[in-house]
Amino acid sequence: MKILSKVDPWNAVAEGYASAAGDLFRAHGRAALSHARISPGVHVADIACGPGTLTTLLAERGATVAAVDFSHEMLAILERHILETSVSGVSVHHADGQDLPFPKNAFDMSFSLFGLMFFPERAQGYAEMFRTLRPGGRAYVSSWSRLSDSPLFMLMAETLQRIDPACAVSDYDITSLENPDVLASEMLTAGFHDVTISRLEHVSVFRSAEALWDSFVTGSAPITVIKSRMPEEVWRAKSEEALRFIRTHSGPFPARLGTVAWLGSGRKPDD
Repeated sequence: MKILSKVDPWNAVAEGYASAAGDLFRAHGRAALSHARISPGVHVADIACGPGTLTTLLAERGATVAAVDFSHEMLAILERHILETSVSGVSVHHADGQDLPFPKNAFDMSFSLFGLMFFPERAQGYAEMFRTLRPGGRAYVSSWSRLSDSPLFMLMAETLQRIDPACAVSDYDITSLENPDVLASEMLTAGFHDVTISRLEHVSVFRSAEALWDSFVTGSAPITVIKSRMPEEVWRAKSEEALRFIRTHSGPFPARLGTVAWLGSGRKPDD
């Protein structure tokens, strides 16, 4: 969705996103880190870090992390978390991942989990990761797979269409990072060597239709934007329609709904 390449929806959804989607992103973050060797003191960039889910996981493993996002509301949540907990070794940077405020060869590793996939100029995002990595450093980029691979996201997309018919459900954009061949090709074109693609899976459990719908409303930027544009009485009616749809299409509760992502990894060649 082009709307997700702009900052306003992410600012609007930030507070709910951190709570509603936290478990899902922690699970995928841990899965991504199982493919990386994080040692104490390693210098890492977390690009399009959102509320800092991966940043926190990296810091807990002893990494020194530069957390970067273009949403000041997302960064405010991360900064508050740093103040309220014992997380250390994190610096926070309000910047665009397509124009990183760091010198060449600054990091041992670079991550963009579910961030670079939304960049208007993905090639520039890869180029900045490549520029700021030291020779021999590794980059990790993840993207969601096609909707039909992820029952949770398919249900969310179909529910979104119920409340706004203009939001057509598109299962697969073969030119996007939903296509693992595109992810691999773009990393190779950016100059990375030893590119690998791994499949990551997670199942989320929801106790009721209301809990599932609440997670969509608070954690989905497109739904947050649609809600903000509707009069309250219209939104209440749309919510009831959405709940009826969810009860019919989610299966019995507690509902177990999976998500699938691709993780691309590549090494910057030695000088």
